[in-house]
Amino acid sequence: MVFELLQYWFHRLSHEGNGALGRFLWKVHLAHHLPDRVYVVMHGVFHPLNALISAVLIQSTLLILGLSPQAVFAAMLLIDLQTMSSHFNVDIRAGFLNYVFIGTELHRYHHSADIDEARNFGTVLPLWDLVFGTFVYRPDAAPRRLGVDRSAGYPPSQQFWQVLSLPFRR
Repeated sequence: MVFELLQYWFHRLSHEGNGALGRFLWKVHLAHHLPDRVYVVMHGVFHPLNALISAVLIQSTLLILGLSPQAVFAAMLLIDLQTMSSHFNVDIRAGFLNYVFIGTELHRYHHSADIDEARNFGTVLPLWDLVFGTFVYRPDAAPRRLGVDRSAGYPPSQQFWQVLSLPFRR
């Protein structure tokens, strides 16, 4: 639960944070949202700084809270397996299970190009999205378009060096 809460706020701030820090976090997280479809390989598509910041923030906090390095490692493996499965390019209708676990159906909303749908910041459980009002689930409607708002001038996901330079550009 502590991991989920920390990850939820880090992820949410990476999308909605204000000021210089919020803009920086979005730019290091943006690489993951540039593709216009959700598929399993994109689970590993992220800026190296995003991975580093997340790892230091989340894993060090869990260690400080008293979890052993082995427990943190095991938890991260299980969490990565689950988050990888939430990126499967399959149309799984999970029904009430969407209120228990984040799966493909919920995570697809997170990748919506529509900023009002691009919520669901939880990693494994939707609990904190439900608590903080960022839960989006429409059983009868999938997001119309995935990715980001192209009018913002972001580079296509295939332009590797431009995507890597995003956190360092104005």
